[in-house]
Amino acid sequence: MNTKQLLTAASLFTLSANAIAAGDTWFVRPYVGFSQMSDLSSDFADIDGLSGDADIDLDSGFTGGLGVGYRYTDNFAVEFGWEYRSNDSEVTLADTSEFEDGNYASNIFYLNGHYMFDKNGKWQPYAGAGLTWIEEVDIDLERGGDELSYSGDGDMGYQVFAGVNYDLNENWTLQSEFRYGSVTDIDLDGEGDDTGEFKGIDYETTTIQVGLVFDF
Repeated sequence: MNTKQLLTAASLFTLSANAIAAGDTWFVRPYVGFSQMSDLSSDFADIDGLSGDADIDLDSGFTGGLGVGYRYTDNFAVEFGWEYRSNDSEVTLADTSEFEDGNYASNIFYLNGHYMFDKNGKWQPYAGAGLTWIEEVDIDLERGGDELSYSGDGDMGYQVFAGVNYDLNENWTLQSEFRYGSVTDIDLDGEGDDTGEFKGIDYETTTIQVGLVFDF
């Protein structure tokens, strides 16, 4: 991880830690979800002895994460968190070389702002947006027991979301959420002895997720 990446991660952590320390109402939020990604195309160079255009077909997948946040009014909150995501992939290189197995996956840190609308009984809708930072994103190409791996890190993106909370009791809240995230123009380089790279690849995600929020 280079100096720029370390400073970015430290800034995100410091902002969240300061927000949590500033008040006495904070929460943790584990969640899981259904991940959907659109099919992609990308330029590539020197992969499997080829260069040209790559077609990446993506299936539905899984996401899970953990957020820590602070509510500083009844309507506003800030949250810092981590998320893992994986979608199965099929990759065709230059219309000739096919990898029918593999996955496109990531570890991402985020800093979000939440706006909670007024409650209606136990229900409370909310919406928000935030910044994302890629700790790592990688794509694995698998064929006949062989695997090629390509990864990148340090890119910044954004996400927007909307959902609804349902109070279970004084401390626990059930949550459902729809989220869209985007990180664009990522370069993925070969890992280990794997040569070549994917150029200008995108990482755009749509998620339907459920979580449990515990308020301290």
